[in-house]
Amino acid sequence: MTELIGVAALAVGGYWIMQRVKRKMAEVENQISKAAAKADPNGRGAKLVLDPVSGKYRPEAS
Repeated sequence: MTELIGVAALAVGGYWIMQRVKRKMAEVENQISKAAAKADPNGRGAKLVLDPVSGKYRPEAS
């Protein structure tokens, strides 16, 4: 009988944890959506290309 109570407690605890995770994921998605809406409307900026001499990425010369 105690095993049944333990399994039931684990099931309820797992369900509660999953609900909390879903809620937190929704909050994070909401924050990301708000940040994306405020982001630069022109996109990500200049395209970067690898400079073969220095090995560093630099903005592409247009």
